[in-house]
Amino acid sequence: MLAIVAAGFAVNFGLRAIPFLLFAGKDRELPKCVERFGDLISPVIIACLVVYSYSGLAWKTPWPYLAGLLTVGIQLWRRNPLASIIAGTVLYMVLVGCTGCTTVSAETFKQDRFNPLISVSSAGIRFQGRPVVPAEVPERLEDLGVPKTDTVYILVEDGYDGTPTGRRALWVFQHNYLNRAGYSKTMMIHPLISESGSAEEVETKLGSGSVPFREAGPMRPTGGTR
Repeated sequence: MLAIVAAGFAVNFGLRAIPFLLFAGKDRELPKCVERFGDLISPVIIACLVVYSYSGLAWKTPWPYLAGLLTVGIQLWRRNPLASIIAGTVLYMVLVGCTGCTTVSAETFKQDRFNPLISVSSAGIRFQGRPVVPAEVPERLEDLGVPKTDTVYILVEDGYDGTPTGRRALWVFQHNYLNRAGYSKTMMIHPLISESGSAEEVETKLGSGSVPFREAGPMRPTGGTR
C-alpha cells in the first residue's frame, strides 16, 4: 500500500513539476501553442464534467438541472467559483434531503416478473435494454429506488443458464454484485414461446419435435372427468 501511495505521489508531483522545470527562468518563454492550450483546457474539462454529470439523468426530475442553473447564474453574477459551487450544492441537498424531492420520477420503471429490469444472455447484461457491466446494475437499481427487500427479476435469454459457463456467470453476478449490494432476493425467469393452431397442427409439430417440451410426468386427476 505504501508503494502504491508513493508511486501515485511521484506521478502527480512529477506531472505538476515538469512545466516549471521546462519553462522556468527569465530567458525561457512559454510557447504560444502552450498558452493557447492552457486557455482552452479549463473550459474543456468543465464542459466534459457537465456532460458526464447530466448524461445519465434521462427520465429524472428537474432538480439537478435547477441546482446547475443556480450554480451557473451565481458564477456569471459574482465570478466566484466557491460561492457558486456551494450555493448549487446546498440547493440540491435541500431539495433532495429536506423537501422530499427525489432525483427519480415515481413512474420511471415497473419491475415485476413480466417486466424485468435486467436481462442476461451470451451477449452480456442489459439493464432496461441497455448494455451494462455487472458492477453498474446495483447502482442503477438504487438510482431507480428499487427497495432492497424487493425481488429482483432477471430475464435469462437464449438458454444462457443451460451451460456450465452461463450458470457460473449467473452465480457470480447474483452473489458478488447483487447480494453484496443488499439485493439478496433474485428470481430467474425465461421467455415463453406460445404456439397456436389447430389440434392437427399442434400434434404434427409435437410429433416432429419442432416444438420443444419437457416431460412433466403423469397427471393425477383431482376428481370428476378428465
